[in-house]
Amino acid sequence: MAGDTTLSENYAFAGVYHVFDQHTDSAVPKVQFAHDDRHLLACCSLDGTISVCRLAPGPPAVLQVLRGHGGGVADFAWSLSNDVLVSASLDGTLRLWAPTDGRCIRRVPDPDGAALLCCAFQPLNNNLTVVSDA
Repeated sequence: MAGDTTLSENYAFAGVYHVFDQHTDSAVPKVQFAHDDRHLLACCSLDGTISVCRLAPGPPAVLQVLRGHGGGVADFAWSLSNDVLVSASLDGTLRLWAPTDGRCIRRVPDPDGAALLCCAFQPLNNNLTVVSDA
């Protein structure tokens, strides 16, 4: 205990913001900063959404909630230029998103309908995406 403070005062998180409160009923399996941008952050949730947040300037804020998957989002990745997100979902689809306006650019179903567990952009070529299924 520091000084003359109570236990609750000692563990008070003054100045801490909760930017992912919209995912209260589902797990958040991944949180990732955008490439070379310490103020742009996204997270995926098993509620089927992805949140894109701006941490600064000012108080943190949710910029977009990407909706469209019919199942939980297990993984996502930023493109090298941060203008596209790719997501892998338990509903068996891979989606490409425009994080600035929340638009789904493309939906690609797994040929076998299997749950998709992880995805990534090829580091030097954003035209190639790799995904794995269950």
